[in-house]
Amino acid sequence: MFEHNQVFINDYKLDTCKVIEKLQELAESGIENYSDDVEFWLLFDDYEIDCDEKKAIITRIFSESKVGVIYGSAGVGKSTLINHVSHYLNEESKLYLTQTNPAKENLMRKIDAENTTFSTIESFKRQGSAFVKYKLLVIDECSTVSNKDMVEVLQKANFEMLLLVGDTYQIDAIQFGNWFSVLKAFLPESAVFELTQPHRTKDERLLELWDKVRQMDDTAKEVIERESYSLKVDESLLSSLEPGEAILCLNYDGLYGINNINRFLQESNPNPAVQWDVQQYKVGDPILFLDSDRFFPVIHNNMKGLIKGIEILDPGTHDERIQFDVEIPKVIDESDIRHINLQLLECSENEEKSLIRFCVHKLKSADEDGDDNSSNTVVPFQIAYAVSIHKAQGLEYDSVKIVITDEVEELVTHNIFYTAITRAREKLKIYWTPEVEEKVINRIKPRDISKDVELLKNYLTDKQQEDSLDFLL
Repeated sequence: MFEHNQVFINDYKLDTCKVIEKLQELAESGIENYSDDVEFWLLFDDYEIDCDEKKAIITRIFSESKVGVIYGSAGVGKSTLINHVSHYLNEESKLYLTQTNPAKENLMRKIDAENTTFSTIESFKRQGSAFVKYKLLVIDECSTVSNKDMVEVLQKANFEMLLLVGDTYQIDAIQFGNWFSVLKAFLPESAVFELTQPHRTKDERLLELWDKVRQMDDTAKEVIERESYSLKVDESLLSSLEPGEAILCLNYDGLYGINNINRFLQESNPNPAVQWDVQQYKVGDPILFLDSDRFFPVIHNNMKGLIKGIEILDPGTHDERIQFDVEIPKVIDESDIRHINLQLLECSENEEKSLIRFCVHKLKSADEDGDDNSSNTVVPFQIAYAVSIHKAQGLEYDSVKIVITDEVEELVTHNIFYTAITRAREKLKIYWTPEVEEKVINRIKPRDISKDVELLKNYLTDKQQEDSLDFLL
């Protein structure tokens, strides 16, 4: 469609406007006595908020609007803020929606308030009830939510207060979704807040790089060179992997794709290989758990782990199986695994780690049918010396190596590059050639949404004028 000197898909525009109009309606008034009530709660409740920035936001967020929008870069504590709001409304029913299962499970780990329900947006659309009333609806990682999905959620969900949280600089929705990036231009200042204090890292050099790349400042390349973040793609990439380190790639195939890097680094692992079916495993292999119902809710999709022990039991028999001892970054106790086929070997609360044991069988048992992902004959993880940048969203590592070859440099967007570099807590290395670095740094820019905002404002103004005329007639 051509309108106001712009070409666009009309359905996208209509969906965005539906979202904006609903949220503008919610922003017209706040919750009565909200700020006084929060201050009273902070004064007399045992719950503590040790961040002045978050305390100030919580005190004001619903005082003048029933929708609160939180923008924030990677590692500023957006999930922590959600948890604080959840504890203020501890006695009330709350619904938390995310685009993906890993995001849902990440939120489930970080929210420890009572009266909570967690769901993916797709599950809520299919199974959620419009008759259940929630005091608070939270939608996390809003930049990944499409316009169409957001319209459906707002039409179906029954809630009093709405909290929208995300970062417009991280990886976008797979389907078209610009509602969250333009929202700031259509809501009053009293409904929009931004978290700015980083907590993921204290490294001043990393923080400077994140800020320069986020804005795509002209000096971003200078910072990359000055701090020696750039390295040429060569064999040193495949030499070894430190504990707490990950290699992030965009592609699976090719010499420096995920599959080949995993193979090379596993070969450099000095521990003996244990063959199981077509795969081999070694003590010391880093892993990522896959989307499996077998160990739910203790182990979730995308959880990191480290193989600490491997043994094949009853070889050559009908009951042949491979036994894995895996260290996971989570504290669990016996009550958590009572109804799950997991064994807890060790638990360290100080290090926030647990050592678990499970088996994968060679053959299905007689009472097991189907081919679902909860089968005890399926290895529930993948070797993960290298992982995709998309899978790494929501994860963080002590050390990160990013690989960008000439085969994939055109796929690197500003959001993808920013997401990749902000996975690091302490160390960062970017493996690329000088030519690829030049192309990527010169090409990627934050998305300019000014034309989108202008188009939407013109449409909404025209629509309001038409509605006024219809009313008068």
